[in-house]
Amino acid sequence: MMTTQHNPQQNQPGDRITMAGSLNGLYLLAHAHSLSFTVFLRTDFGSEGIGICGIATIAMILGWGAFANCVPMFVFFLLWLVALIFQRIRSFSNWRRGIAIHSRYNGTPWISRRLFPRVSELNARGVDAFICFAVGGVIAQFNQPLGLYIMAGFFSVMFTEAIMVEANRRRLRQMRDAEIEQRYLAETYKSGRF
Repeated sequence: MMTTQHNPQQNQPGDRITMAGSLNGLYLLAHAHSLSFTVFLRTDFGSEGIGICGIATIAMILGWGAFANCVPMFVFFLLWLVALIFQRIRSFSNWRRGIAIHSRYNGTPWISRRLFPRVSELNARGVDAFICFAVGGVIAQFNQPLGLYIMAGFFSVMFTEAIMVEANRRRLRQMRDAEIEQRYLAETYKSGRF
């Protein structure tokens, strides 16, 4: 009788790092970082629009503040916490008034829309990234760690929005494919050729 020994160093199927897993991890980090700014720049989040990434945002803000020994980062954290509470109250108020918002919606850009009233929501989200870059650049003149953290928001906001645009594009393509398939099946059914 032959027995096989289990090698503990042998990789299991779920142990491998994949491109999709890496991209998902990068997206979560970028989303957590972008939440540092979107609570100030946007309004009307969905009930899960902030979600668990808010905890990672807390760790990022406090971690960067401790690493850089930057007291203004802790002031930023307190301001962020107040803005977060305001956003949660606003989400609850929208729910009580019966306003239907997708649970994972990450907010309407209100500052960008005030600055540029004719831009689409997607373009206003891009403007949010440039606002982070500009405000971070100004703050970096007075406090470099805080300014660099805010300037990095340009990349995290742009990356998360690019991922969302691509995900929506794929969903729409799948819906169109499903429509074509259903039309073909309906025509086949009507003609009785099955």
